[in-house]
Amino acid sequence: MPRIVPTMPAARPKHRIARFVMPVASAAVICGAVALPAAAAIDHPPTSAVAVRSDVDPNPHRQPGGGAYGTDTCKPGYVWRERWEGDTYCVPPSARDWERARNPHRQPGGGAYGPSTCMPGYVWREQWEGDVKCVTPEERDRVRGQGRIIDNGPSTSGVPG
Repeated sequence: MPRIVPTMPAARPKHRIARFVMPVASAAVICGAVALPAAAAIDHPPTSAVAVRSDVDPNPHRQPGGGAYGTDTCKPGYVWRERWEGDTYCVPPSARDWERARNPHRQPGGGAYGPSTCMPGYVWREQWEGDVKCVTPEERDRVRGQGRIIDNGPSTSGVPG
């Protein structure tokens, strides 16, 4: 009489890679969801007082083929933004006025230092390279060397836990 030996079902292969990938992918998604909004919230100032040109972000309001100001000539109805010395990004006049209102102590019409010239009694803040916001000398001395201040929330160092 033949003997029938029960056989075990075929063993499922172990998915070690899948066990590793899921936690790593989840962590990456969570970190991205936290880091991207924080990075987007930071307003990066220009790295210098010179305008930076880029082919990635063309200015659609420039006069095709240039004009009286060369390639920086704006189409009719647009003006240079003048956020910093050399900023020739073309915007509507209301946008330039809004930029000027952000720095109310600028010399109207500019001066010896271009559109970033401060009114008498005011100086550039110089909190970072290219910072040309006009403030009192006392305010500049107070913030000089502090760099960009980013609030990362309450500090947990030294908290018993």
